[in-house]
Amino acid sequence: MSISGSPFFSIVIPTYNRASLLEKTLQSIQPQTYPHFEVLVIDDGGTDSSREVVRAMEDPRILYYYKANEERGAARNYGARLAKGDYFNFFDSDDLMYPIHLEEAANMISRFQCPEFFHLAYDHRKENGELMSEVVHQESKVASSVLFNNDLSCNGVFLRSDIARTYPFREDRELASAEDWELWIRLLCRYPIKCSQRVTSSVIHHEQRSITTIKPEKVINRDLLMIRLLSQDAVVMGCYNGLFKRFKAERYTYMMLSLAQARQRIEVIRWALIALRTFPKILFTKRFLASVRNIIKR
Repeated sequence: MSISGSPFFSIVIPTYNRASLLEKTLQSIQPQTYPHFEVLVIDDGGTDSSREVVRAMEDPRILYYYKANEERGAARNYGARLAKGDYFNFFDSDDLMYPIHLEEAANMISRFQCPEFFHLAYDHRKENGELMSEVVHQESKVASSVLFNNDLSCNGVFLRSDIARTYPFREDRELASAEDWELWIRLLCRYPIKCSQRVTSSVIHHEQRSITTIKPEKVINRDLLMIRLLSQDAVVMGCYNGLFKRFKAERYTYMMLSLAQARQRIEVIRWALIALRTFPKILFTKRFLASVRNIIKR
């Protein structure tokens, strides 16, 4: 599968001021049982000691690149342009890779004859290592489930290099934190996904995770942009058809919850009415009801 000494896998890691977390991530990658890989750390305009962390590893497989800040989508695309591997894995700079990660990826590629993309199972852990849950996908259900819940971990997704370059991440700043989700949806409507049941990486939950610190205004701008981009994609619309109204309403309820937590009562009501007009059955979902209860209590 690989000529000795050349990277078959390119692990692209965007990072921004996460030196202490990055070090743990890189240390988890080093003992891979599959040896033919390179790691491209893309520092997206950070001001910390990430460069020194990489240098201290003294590992020729781990490469450091610095670029102006443009968010993760642009950093991942930058890494993809530099990468030499046949398959790309866009790993997060605060998560951990188990030693079998690339070995299992190589097994998947051999078993399914070089698929366009595939996903390896992963788990969620607290910072102290305590297991929270495992995420194992069934191939037949991925396309429908991922439309409503982005649980395809970047760590678990592998893209063939030609696919990654044909379908790059969107680089719009307003899409930040959902640029991977938007890409997975586009790809799922174009190619069959293969899924491994073997857990090979871990998403670590900590206070610095960006998804937990987004302001309501950014949530609204992000989700409206995502809706617009996907609705302009004829392949996506043909793939999901009637489900897209529910998808939009689900995003509206996410906006509602974010606004409710920020105590913006009038805006919660406004988006609740929009969600109900879009997909009336959204009334019975937990997030819709939780948002309404939140503003009533206040």
